[in-house]
Amino acid sequence: MTFLNATLLFGSLAAAVPVILHLLNRSRFRRIEWGAMHLLEAVIKVNHKRFQFEQWLLLLVRCAIPVLLAMCLARPVLTGNSLLAGTSPVSLVILLDNSYSMDATAAGVSRFEQAVAAAVAIVRNTTPGSEVSVIQTGGIPTPVFDQPIFDGEAMIRRLKTLKGGYGASDMHQSLNAAFATLAGMTHARRELVVISDFQPSDWERRDIMAATIQQQFAAMNVKPVLSLLKVGENVTGNVSVESLNFAHRPLGVGEPLFVRANLKNHGPVAVDNVRVTLTVDGQEAGVSQVSLAANGQTQTLFTVAFETAGSHVMQVDAATSDSLETDNVSAAAVMILDQINVLLVDGDPSSQPLKGETDFLSVALTPYSFGRMKLSDLVKTTTVTADKLTAEVLADARVVVMANVPKLKDDRLSILQEFVSDGGSLLVCPGNRIDTRWYNDKLVTESRLLPAAFGTPKGIINDQGQSAHIVAQHFDHPALEFFNEPANGDLSTAEIRQWFELKTDSDLRSGFLEEKSQRYRTTQLSDVEPLPAVLARLDNGDPLLVEQTFGEGVVIQMATSCDADWSDLPMRPFFVPLMQQLVTTMATQFTPPGNIRTGEPAVAVFSTSSVEREGDQSPDDGSLPPADFDESGRSLSITTPDGARRSLMPTRQGRRMVARFEGTQQPGVYSMTALDGRSIHFVAGTSREESRPGMLDEEHMTTLAADTQASVVATADEYLEQDRLRRHGQDVWKYVLLAVLAFMFLELVMQQRFSRVRT
Repeated sequence: MTFLNATLLFGSLAAAVPVILHLLNRSRFRRIEWGAMHLLEAVIKVNHKRFQFEQWLLLLVRCAIPVLLAMCLARPVLTGNSLLAGTSPVSLVILLDNSYSMDATAAGVSRFEQAVAAAVAIVRNTTPGSEVSVIQTGGIPTPVFDQPIFDGEAMIRRLKTLKGGYGASDMHQSLNAAFATLAGMTHARRELVVISDFQPSDWERRDIMAATIQQQFAAMNVKPVLSLLKVGENVTGNVSVESLNFAHRPLGVGEPLFVRANLKNHGPVAVDNVRVTLTVDGQEAGVSQVSLAANGQTQTLFTVAFETAGSHVMQVDAATSDSLETDNVSAAAVMILDQINVLLVDGDPSSQPLKGETDFLSVALTPYSFGRMKLSDLVKTTTVTADKLTAEVLADARVVVMANVPKLKDDRLSILQEFVSDGGSLLVCPGNRIDTRWYNDKLVTESRLLPAAFGTPKGIINDQGQSAHIVAQHFDHPALEFFNEPANGDLSTAEIRQWFELKTDSDLRSGFLEEKSQRYRTTQLSDVEPLPAVLARLDNGDPLLVEQTFGEGVVIQMATSCDADWSDLPMRPFFVPLMQQLVTTMATQFTPPGNIRTGEPAVAVFSTSSVEREGDQSPDDGSLPPADFDESGRSLSITTPDGARRSLMPTRQGRRMVARFEGTQQPGVYSMTALDGRSIHFVAGTSREESRPGMLDEEHMTTLAADTQASVVATADEYLEQDRLRRHGQDVWKYVLLAVLAFMFLELVMQQRFSRVRT
């Protein structure tokens, strides 16, 4: 026998109360000598033993009552009695593997179909009154119902509607979820069944899992019975599309994009003439044919250009016959921008060519327009002076560049701060005309708009001093990682003749970029603190580019000018991609990613600006335009990879509406549709570790069972037979409660009988 609430057994100490009362009552009597006492001695000798027996019997019954009551509260469970087999309900948790490896087929039946059939058989044979929970392990652990249910038929109906093909399983997290569910269940009998194909990749951390299970067992009063049920047959070969590689930079209409598809043969036999197809939005855009050596890998390259702005989906399919077709497809979402409006504020304009402060920058951002080529530029520039900086001018701008602007009037500064705080981007380039005291007082100390204060000028000043170069390093920022490839240019070859020392806080956070990348996964867009980050340095240690968030926008501060007065940057071939990468990344870097991992939320941002854009133009940051959303309470819709449509209600965050969808456990394409019919696509990907065709063999299954204190079964029938053999536990607190009532009644009867007058 064991107890579910063993702590309450301490209540049995109340059995000492009747004994204590008996001893106290004995001490209350006084002994008085009486002359006629000798006349009663004969009677006393005759009845003394009977009186003593009755009192001890009554005391024993009174002591038993609190003991039995404490046992009842502790919930005793009777074990080891074969006569009780099959009479008690069970708390059952099934871990059902629905990862994409379960789609592997043999004889026309998939592993997942076999797993569902086994789960149905187990649930159908549970004792009436049992509570059942089924947790799917694909992607992240997901219960079929929010809470364990007592209706087995309802669970069976739901099981028959489930589909496989979800993300790779995290068995360690799934086991933790199963034990947490078991802890909240009520029955004394508790069972945990894992139904899976037992891919080696899912069980690589067997030592950690075994330690976790042992800790969970030790913390439980009633240990569950763990069973491992393996389904499916071993697969000898499989071909998978491992990934798609392409440049994750802002793209405009008509710009070419190079896509590299990586394929892998997981089998011991070579595979020839594999037809690889690239489709864009469902239309074929390229075809290739490859051969794969045994256990080999290969790549194939596609070039694609998008003719319309908006969200698009690329998909690569490998046409090969293997038992696991789910991993023969890989997709990616691409956002094509129509136009990015950049406002150049020239602090030193000139009528002569390339003499103005922003002339070189304007050419770099719109090279096709200046070259009078047929190709269109992604960026459209408008140049104004500081006195023309108004709210109307900023209405269509996504990025503002202040180039050698001496200072701004207070009303102009307020307009600029509001622009950045509401999600705009600002690039500040100094020059010989800036008022450093005004910048430091107004933009650093008061408003904290700039990430760093302008210090003393450095470099070659009055023919004194020496120049500096940009440090050659691996760049982590999205705007500069383009230059990690030597073929794209070497920034260290540029000569910086003059610059300002940028004084930043000494405790710059190295994880700023990673924290910023999680911006749209937080509850509020403004959760990230405005801490500066140095993007690039000069070889003397001074910062060259410093970035900081401000409200919902971003500010990048440059230490040198953007014209040719202080450096030869505009004369270098990489100046054009450098400026374009900076500006386009600033315009789009807070756009939520379209390519996510399974289990990560799909997030879309909708503009609610009161300023209407001309025509049907999409916003520069990839979000949908204001006309696409109103706050009338109407919801959006999202279509999952299996074709199901769900409703979604955006929430306001600042001047934008943010829509989040959490149910992305299934790999594939998710399409979020706005009120006017436009769509934003998300692609949830998963690890290809389960593409390896192997399964744990009998030896490893035996070791796993020994490490996790489990039993291995081959079929649902074998599990049910073992369950019938070990099902010898019975919750007997009801019977103990009846015994308490019986003893209380017996005590009352004995008290009346023993206290009556005898003749």
